[in-house]
Amino acid sequence: MVTIMSNDGNRITSINDWFAYAPPAKGALHWKDGRSAKELAKAWFRTGKAEIPAELAALLQSHPVTRHFRMKIGIPEKETILDDFKGSGRNHDLVLIGETPDDRVLVAVEAKTDEPFGEIIGDYIRSRVKANPRSRVPDRIQQLARGVFGHTEVSTLRYQLLHAAAGTLIEAKNQHASHAVLVIHEFVPSTGKTELAKQNEQDLAAFLERLSNGGQQLTAGALCGPFHVPGGGRIPSDIPLYIGKIETDM
Repeated sequence: MVTIMSNDGNRITSINDWFAYAPPAKGALHWKDGRSAKELAKAWFRTGKAEIPAELAALLQSHPVTRHFRMKIGIPEKETILDDFKGSGRNHDLVLIGETPDDRVLVAVEAKTDEPFGEIIGDYIRSRVKANPRSRVPDRIQQLARGVFGHTEVSTLRYQLLHAAAGTLIEAKNQHASHAVLVIHEFVPSTGKTELAKQNEQDLAAFLERLSNGGQQLTAGALCGPFHVPGGGRIPSDIPLYIGKIETDM
């Protein structure tokens, strides 16, 4: 059995504990069968006790850097402060802190059913500036984009993916990890993938193409990377990033 703890130190030993101590931002509204928050918790308590899902364990075994990963602790709804601007940080669905025989590794899990990866960045900036001409959202996005990509030409990408990559790297630094791993855990309904889930695949592929300069394509069950980012602000330049995706049939 592995250890899962809430942000305030409560031990999570069941699906009910997960909701009680680390609920999603919108609470019961998002805590439903078939929605990503609850499905993620169910995946970790398939046997009645906390265990790394087999598909995640296989993903980590697929890469030399994460092979033989031993989890120390998992923290649902872990918040990472991204910058010095006002506003909330990055809320990871689940953060795992662990080790291989050689290094300390941080894994951040983003769970998805058919929810999008946030808004398209260009649209998001325009809507925020229209609502508030003094909004600092453009500044935040430019800072994150420079730290991850080295430039600000990210208007066609999804905001949540930029947020997730930056947050994973920053949290890896916070936890003194040598490697940062971002995992998309998709839960697929029995009726098959929805159109929105297929759009998510395209959006993730576009993000990875930009990050790798077209050099890598994502295949479910295998990690891509390492990606060495320029860093800046709170984003470190000396921690490599890896990205992977796993799928679970509901």
